[in-house]
Amino acid sequence: MTSNSPQTKRLGLVLSGGATFGLAHVGVLQVLEEAGVRIDAVGGTSVGAIIGAALAAGKSVREITQVAYRINWLHLARPRPHRYGFISFHKLEWLLKTWLGDVDFEDLKLPFICVGTDVLTGAARVFRRGKVARAVRISASVPPIVIPAQIDGRYFVDGGFSNNLPIRPVEALGVDVTLAVNLFGSASRMPPNYFAYAQLILGHMLTRTAGDPNRATVLVTPNLAENLAARFQRSYIQRGRDAMKEKLPDLLRALEV
Repeated sequence: MTSNSPQTKRLGLVLSGGATFGLAHVGVLQVLEEAGVRIDAVGGTSVGAIIGAALAAGKSVREITQVAYRINWLHLARPRPHRYGFISFHKLEWLLKTWLGDVDFEDLKLPFICVGTDVLTGAARVFRRGKVARAVRISASVPPIVIPAQIDGRYFVDGGFSNNLPIRPVEALGVDVTLAVNLFGSASRMPPNYFAYAQLILGHMLTRTAGDPNRATVLVTPNLAENLAARFQRSYIQRGRDAMKEKLPDLLRALEV
């Protein structure tokens, strides 16, 4: 389904955290591109912040897809015993600087926000200024495994623990319509192994920090909980595509296309 009419309203894309489930965001982007939908602002948490930053920096959906296939999280997670964690995401910050440039938020092609969680207060911190790579690294630093990173003299960790679906901060970027992609849903059967079980339970916890997902103009929830044992990246991307295709007519109506 493609659009032949001009898009009259500004669209803000909101991408939740979700670890490896984040590949579903790529499928969503593919469908939006195929439909000719223009994204005017973007925000995200954790893996959603990584993909959102790339989009805001002007990377094409094809480039984002290629990097998503190639990225090796174990390689990025540098072992570094520390009193506040076991691994450092310094390599992730370095990768982002290499890929996107050592840019500030003001340098991006699209308005962008990402979210971190203040270690001392537990409050959400919305990052809109400063170095993009450092803010995104913070947004993806899952405690207590990943060592917290510092900005302005304070320590922050993964934004999923305070606002996993930052709809309101994206609304504040001056958009008319919000499209939110929530990677965590419910499951109808018990997971097949410990890793899948842990990811499902974590997903339930992070869902509680998503506020009201239905605040979004259009909410997309890929059916990933039923796919926890999948071993192939393409399956997550396809789930994202399927979920976005289902909601595409609603989005086009909201955009008055």
